[in-house]
Amino acid sequence: MSRLTKNDDVCISCHRCEAICAWVHDIVFNPRRGRVIVDLDYPDEHNIRICIQCGRCADACPMEAIYEDYTIVTTGERGIFILDEDKCTGCGKCIEACPTEVLQYYPDRKMPRKCDFCQGQPMCVKYCPTNAIGWVLG
Repeated sequence: MSRLTKNDDVCISCHRCEAICAWVHDIVFNPRRGRVIVDLDYPDEHNIRICIQCGRCADACPMEAIYEDYTIVTTGERGIFILDEDKCTGCGKCIEACPTEVLQYYPDRKMPRKCDFCQGQPMCVKYCPTNAIGWVLG
C-alpha cells in the first residue's frame, strides 16, 4: 500500500513539486498547472495539498470518467483513481467533491487535473528539496 505524505513544517514554498508535476503531465514548467498545490498563508506557514486517493471524485462523476486502477495499491488497499479524459465532460462534480481541494479546473482543456501518483514514481517527491512530500511504500 503506497501513499503520498506531507510535512507542511519543512516546506519552503519553492513550488518545485508543482512545477515538476506540470512538466511531467503537461510538458510545461508552470506551478499553477501542477496536481500538487502549495498554499502560502503567511511567510512561515505553508499548506501542501495533495491527492489522498479517497475516491470521492469518482463517486461524484456522473460520466464515470474517473476510475480505480489497481496497478498501484494505495492506503486501504485501494487503487489509484485515474481520469479518463475521453469520458470527462468538465462538469466539475469531482472538483466539488474533493475534500483536499486539490482538483483544479483546466480552462484550456475544459477538464480537471487529477493526480495519478506518476504511476508509482511521484516526481513531486523526487524533486522536493526538503522532503516535505514523501512516498511511503506499503
